Amino acid sequence: MLLGLLIAVLAHDGQPLGIDMSLRRVLVGSGQGTRGRLAGLITQLGAGPVLYALLLAVSARRLRERAGRPLWWVLLPVIALAVGQVLEGVLFVTLPRPSPSSGLGAQVTTGSFSSGHAAAATLGWGLLAAAVSSKRRAGRQPSITTPVPGWATYLVALAAGLFVGSTRIALDIHWATDVIAAVALGVLLLAATCAIDTLTLPRQHSTTDTETTTTRPPLTSPWWWLVPAAAALISAVSLLLTPGPQRLKDLLVYQGAGGVAGAGMDVYGFRTAFDMPFTYPPFAALLSEPLSRMPIGLGQVLWTAATLAALVLLAKVGLRPVVARLGLPLTVAALLLASPVRSHLRFGQVGVFLVLLICLDLLHDGRQGRARGFGLGLAIAVKLTPAVFLPWLVVTRSWGRLRATLAWLIGASVLGLVLLWRSASDYILTASTDTSRFGRNDIPGNQSIRGMLLRAPVPDDLVIPIWLIVSLGLVAFATYGAWRLERAGQRLAAVGVLACLSVAISPISWVHHLIWLVLPIAALVTAGRCKLAAAWYVILLPGLPALGGDAVRAGLSPPALWHLVTDLQGLTAVAAVILLPLLCLPRLAPASVGDDQSPVYRG
Repeated sequence: MLLGLLIAVLAHDGQPLGIDMSLRRVLVGSGQGTRGRLAGLITQLGAGPVLYALLLAVSARRLRERAGRPLWWVLLPVIALAVGQVLEGVLFVTLPRPSPSSGLGAQVTTGSFSSGHAAAATLGWGLLAAAVSSKRRAGRQPSITTPVPGWATYLVALAAGLFVGSTRIALDIHWATDVIAAVALGVLLLAATCAIDTLTLPRQHSTTDTETTTTRPPLTSPWWWLVPAAAALISAVSLLLTPGPQRLKDLLVYQGAGGVAGAGMDVYGFRTAFDMPFTYPPFAALLSEPLSRMPIGLGQVLWTAATLAALVLLAKVGLRPVVARLGLPLTVAALLLASPVRSHLRFGQVGVFLVLLICLDLLHDGRQGRARGFGLGLAIAVKLTPAVFLPWLVVTRSWGRLRATLAWLIGASVLGLVLLWRSASDYILTASTDTSRFGRNDIPGNQSIRGMLLRAPVPDDLVIPIWLIVSLGLVAFATYGAWRLERAGQRLAAVGVLACLSVAISPISWVHHLIWLVLPIAALVTAGRCKLAAAWYVILLPGLPALGGDAVRAGLSPPALWHLVTDLQGLTAVAAVILLPLLCLPRLAPASVGDDQSPVYRG
């Protein structure tokens, strides 16, 4: 069916068929007013944030039922949906055709074949139905089996795909043939996934009536690197499908500002073709200057490769407790699937390098010597938010590290101000405090406390005072908590608390800034709070703020508590500032008489 539809649409040069026009006349009228808002809400049943969260719950149950199967079998539903979305995305660009709202005969290069939401709904809800069917059948059978899904599974998949697909037609986004092709593709992918699921029965070799030997693949095998490679491929395909001028928009800012800096001009007067300004200190523009000397395409490839390499090093240095449990390949794969990292790769952001600098400086076990303080100092010189670590150095009396940090910070900052003298006054007087340069601060993508207040029903003249008061309180609370954790030997947890603080109190904390939150997750694993760490990771996996943006663009009036969903990732940062010291401090036995030294917990 899928091939037949493709041939039919190609024969008509991408123009709609008779069935497209007929169903559009019937359904588009229902896409107006209240029914349209309802359709915009229903269509989210085929969105990744909803489906990935549900399939992760399925994977959690499969983990308990692993029993000799390879570890990738646990995440098979999530992997299948991700691969399915990549395949559908490739198919999406194979056939340019006019979208329904553009009018007949229009030459639209973006295309609409096929419907990604309908394909994802077919595959995702079909996998959920298969999981429910498997659970019921397994309850009747004493042996470990993976039953082939029956007709009910495919019926649920078809119903979900067509239901979500009808909303795409009603919203005038896709043609009926787009939906039918997507549902057909979803059914094929569902059948393939179920077949792979069936083939992964554990091999059992009975030696006695009560003893069963199973083979478990080692996590150190090089073959495990296929998992992060597949995760990276998802982001890579997404980048390749993005038109060249729109690819890695933030990197275009760095390259453009670097060129302006090299010419000795004011970098804060520069704006890209998308009207995006440079918002970092002058030293960051100085570091960006070499990027302007290479072709844009080469710069994008090298930046993406450097980001992937930095993620591997970040996992080794900053996420060692997670690596000890999952292995390095799966830890890197988990990073690549999280929404902050996906956002980094999409926009070409610098945040992952800043987190790595902090980890190399504060968490690395190697020789410190004169190099200590370099990471924190350079990170603050590139972006101001890591300055939240400075009060912690004071209260812990780390005078040597504080002096080294200030030396690196002052040296790099002065170098940037002197070499970019024309930009210095603009940065000091206006650019460093002008948050309007970041664009709209009240959109759901801003997960800081200030962003939440801007979206809340709070008078505009009270937003700044409330934000400053809350921020000062959190700075004091976080610094005290990090001091207690440092005394207890929990350096990773101390760094994690301050990382959360940087996200919470910053004027702007976009989704890619949430990369800092991987450090407190690793600290929870160190403290043995693995279930809580896994739950937090699940929250970071989908792009929850995007749900709020989709609702606004669809003209919806979300429920009163909907903002708790879109702000959930930012709220976890605030909660971690308060709760992480309580969760990670060890429960110590009473000290013996005469013991005047503080006990140290090594994790």
